[in-house]
Amino acid sequence: MRIRTEISSKYINDEDYKVAQIANALAHPLRVALVRYLSTKNLGKGVDNVTCNKDLVEMFDYSQSTISQHVKILKDCGLFITESKDKFTHYYLNKELLKEFTLFFDL
Repeated sequence: MRIRTEISSKYINDEDYKVAQIANALAHPLRVALVRYLSTKNLGKGVDNVTCNKDLVEMFDYSQSTISQHVKILKDCGLFITESKDKFTHYYLNKELLKEFTLFFDL
């Protein structure tokens, strides 16, 4: 099921759309595991806290292309931030966005 990109209802606002994108991205167990892994790995932007695709492939028992497809979905919704250095792309978790997502459901 695809999420409509046009907001056509007076009851659905931009925030609802963004929350739905994140929820859709977290609808796969591997993507949840990737978010959880980066949340523990990226405690700050230092040499020891860098995660790239190679690290994710080694950590999870999936092919590089499968990991890349899931990372793209997480990146597209804004949960993963990428930074290119030399020939590597480093991944960081957008903790602020994840916090906003969880606070959205705080009743």
